[in-house]
Amino acid sequence: MPMAVQEKRARAESKPTKVQTGSRLFEPYRALGYIASNTPHSIQYRGQSAFVTVGIGRSFHVYDAEKINLIFVGPQFDADVNSLLSIGDETFVSSDGQIIVCKRGKRIGELEQVNRGEINNLMQFGDHIIGISEDNTVVIWDKNNREIFTEIEFQSESFRVTSVVHPSTYVNKIVVGSAQGVMQVWNIQTRKCLYEFKSFGSGITCMVQAPVIDVLALGLLDGRILLHNIKLDRPVMQLAQEGRVTAASFRTDDVPMMATANAEGDVALWDLDKKRLMHVLQGAHDSSIPSIDFLTGQPLLVTSSADNSIKEWLFEGNEGIPRLLRHRSGHFASPQMIRYYGDDGRTILSAGRDRTLRFFSVFRDSQSTEMSQGSLGRESRARRISVNDLRLPQTIQFASNAAKTKDWDDVISCQQGSKAAHTWSVDRKALGKYTFESSDGTVVNAVEISACGNFGLLGLSSGVIEMVNMQSGMSRRTFAGHTKAVTGIQTDSCNLHIYSTSLDGSLRIWDFATGKQLHCIALPSAPSRLVMHGEGGLLACACDDACVRVVDAESLRVVRKFSGHRNRITDLAFSNDGRWIVTGSLDSTIRTWDLPTGHMVDWFRVESVPVSLAFSPSGDFLATAHMDSVGIFLWANRTQFSDVSLRQINPATDGSDEEGAGAALVTMPTSAGLADDSNEQNDAMDVEENSDRGVYLAPEQLTDNMVTLSSLPKSKWQTLLNLATIKKRNMPEKAPRVPEQAPFFLPTVEGVEHRFDLNDDRQNAADSTADGASENSKIISVTSENALTRILYDTQDVLKYEAVFDYLMKLNPSAIDFEIRTLPVDDDLRAIKAFIRATTAQLHSKRNFELTQAYLQVFLNVFGDVIRENAAELESLLKELRKESRAQWNTVDGLIRYSACMVEFMRASK
Repeated sequence: MPMAVQEKRARAESKPTKVQTGSRLFEPYRALGYIASNTPHSIQYRGQSAFVTVGIGRSFHVYDAEKINLIFVGPQFDADVNSLLSIGDETFVSSDGQIIVCKRGKRIGELEQVNRGEINNLMQFGDHIIGISEDNTVVIWDKNNREIFTEIEFQSESFRVTSVVHPSTYVNKIVVGSAQGVMQVWNIQTRKCLYEFKSFGSGITCMVQAPVIDVLALGLLDGRILLHNIKLDRPVMQLAQEGRVTAASFRTDDVPMMATANAEGDVALWDLDKKRLMHVLQGAHDSSIPSIDFLTGQPLLVTSSADNSIKEWLFEGNEGIPRLLRHRSGHFASPQMIRYYGDDGRTILSAGRDRTLRFFSVFRDSQSTEMSQGSLGRESRARRISVNDLRLPQTIQFASNAAKTKDWDDVISCQQGSKAAHTWSVDRKALGKYTFESSDGTVVNAVEISACGNFGLLGLSSGVIEMVNMQSGMSRRTFAGHTKAVTGIQTDSCNLHIYSTSLDGSLRIWDFATGKQLHCIALPSAPSRLVMHGEGGLLACACDDACVRVVDAESLRVVRKFSGHRNRITDLAFSNDGRWIVTGSLDSTIRTWDLPTGHMVDWFRVESVPVSLAFSPSGDFLATAHMDSVGIFLWANRTQFSDVSLRQINPATDGSDEEGAGAALVTMPTSAGLADDSNEQNDAMDVEENSDRGVYLAPEQLTDNMVTLSSLPKSKWQTLLNLATIKKRNMPEKAPRVPEQAPFFLPTVEGVEHRFDLNDDRQNAADSTADGASENSKIISVTSENALTRILYDTQDVLKYEAVFDYLMKLNPSAIDFEIRTLPVDDDLRAIKAFIRATTAQLHSKRNFELTQAYLQVFLNVFGDVIRENAAELESLLKELRKESRAQWNTVDGLIRYSACMVEFMRASK
């Protein structure tokens, strides 16, 4: 083996599989948009209420059937859920070859391990649980002691087990169906095959007990549905549908109806009396339907599908045609672009590869819905095509503005390969009024809405930008100058300028009113994304060379360049305060760049490639969408609830390789939060350990020449200055009323009439008078010295006044005001003089300038008359205080004026 190959293998083997660190800035919070999967659901009844349990990846959800509200979220398992079964309060979940028992969303135990691979088709049989293992064995557990009751093995060549059912009233009997089309009856007590039916000519895909005893419904691979009497071994009825049968169910409300589903998402409804097809719900789902169930005694059909949706269909009348009563759905293909809608950070708009635009609520899942594209179901039935073929092409970019959401459409989108842009209304949750065709017949690649919400901007593949009116739908003007396709458009908050990027490698600035090009900035690489922070006036371009270039909109210069990604940047977003830029890349890393320092301050790696990012307008969450996931993932911003020390991260010194393996592999958020609390705690500990290395702790005073304004929050000293106004505002409008009756604990005299015992009070008063000062006297002796006075006396003797302000800084504004007002004046002004000297010393130290001025103002307001009466005695101290105060203010004023002049000079020098 060559030496280079040996060294490469040795390096690969020496590297840890998972870096034991976590993100400093972001913590997994929760996942949105997970509703159902291709795992068959399970329905359980608690009294009159029904609950639907569905698998979602590595966990499960429990919904109430009445409104499809989420009740419980299961724990996170190590592998995907293959099958599940709900019995009473317990949920049995098959995952990674083991059966896990959960109760009310919490893991409480496991069934005995069988080591036979994955377990599917869990089914209840009295006190037993039956499952089909991957090695073609029917495994039966005792539900009470959770041990294996028995196992029945089959030969895969002659009998491949596909489904199991327990026929009603058959004691210890189960019917097993196979992929060869053969069906057998087994006694689980004796483990003997009692009877074998002849082959039905096609593989059995599902079996369901009919409402009639001895009759089973068999779904076959060729689309036939057989109703077979297993006691007489005679066929009762044969029906046929398009596509293989995936599930079947019977109505139990005295209506002879059966529903069957196929792998194309259709549901067929059969009249069992007339033995004919009543109706086909074509395109009921966009993917295979693994399970359907009629609710017991109700005309409601529950369907769940791999298209990430649950639907309830209501049957009204005798026509047999149901209507969609309620549903819950999410993307059934990964989102490609997500953006927060509005300024409150409560809703997210998402465009996915499933050709839908969806509205997600961050806090209330029941408000999440798909933006309607019209009556596609009715049109699909009329034209006999699928609903998905009628949807708009995949949305590649959209923009929104909530300023005019009640007046007209507030979202505009462009679709892949489409020569038109479409408007949407978030208020109506539907497609809007207008379709804007490109004037030159070229494809629309980018869109944007102005800050006022009145105008929409379309970037064409020809390089032209068109402006349209969102209210009237009329074209306003065009912006011509780019030579290649436009990739991004942004506008400022005042409708003065338009910023655009193109594959020609340029960033151009246009006059909003006239359409003239004002400036053109040539970039070293073609930009693929453009975002803008309006308040900061910064533009960030994601370029094809995996670099982010930040352009100042005022000076029109590239002020920052961030490089480090090892593959193409998929999306980027500014933080709400404009301090950070968060980027996602095909190298599966999410990186955070600090704009003031120009350094990368955080990075972490995820299992799936991030394709889109959005930072909450309130700054509390980062939302991400990933290539292999149908959900939207929320990451909590740690700086919102804890102190985070940031330092520069240099991948070259942190052990990274070409794939970014030096970044922390962070667990993705789940529907119920972090997957494992222990992992969360370990990651948090690792973060703290790693964050302590190389962290620069700023001293209280940087240099002796600088003045520190205040080390406390601004509200501390501002409240102190306005304390009188606050107390007046909070004063009660009415005086407190004296209680009409005395408290219940006063002594009373025995008898029918309720009277207080006054003799006891007189006796106590007499005893107190006789004994002099009683220990229970209510007269409290008040000392004339408060805590501040004692500290002033102590520090005056040693001429070190730091303790005075250290004590005041620990108090709240009301306590500070009280301490200053209660300084004594009958001690030959000793406390007054000490406070003046302490204030002078604090000003001389150049620390907490604003705080010291606030304390001084309160002091002068309280003792101004005392100072005037003793001006001669205090003259020297006051002159020294005024001299020091002016000196420090001149320093602060000079720095402010200097900074203002520098900013004005930089603006004028562009």
